Amino acid sequence: MKVKRNKFRILVKKCCMSCVYKDLTRCSGKRFCLKQEMDVKKDFYCQRWRMCHNQRMAGFARGKVKCREYLMYVLAVREDEALAIERGEDIEIRTIAQLREAFRENHGEIYEID
Repeated sequence: MKVKRNKFRILVKKCCMSCVYKDLTRCSGKRFCLKQEMDVKKDFYCQRWRMCHNQRMAGFARGKVKCREYLMYVLAVREDEALAIERGEDIEIRTIAQLREAFRENHGEIYEID
């Protein structure tokens, strides 16, 4: 099996599935190679293979993980707001910024700490 490491040291299998030239509009059983202009199997490999963007970025940490407590807090607030609307109450829906500020004031950081 031919593999290559991306810039984040993740091993990527060299095949149609990870190639920039694959056509995603075809059925999942076979794929269409835009470079060779032919149907190929998903594990097909040729010398023209180039790593696609998603595989090049595998391993790149783009964000932070929110803690479960914060997510449950947001869920509870949104459920309360939905129930109030169903009852016909005139309420103001809080923005995400307002929810984050309120959570931080009462509970601390919204992100998991490493």
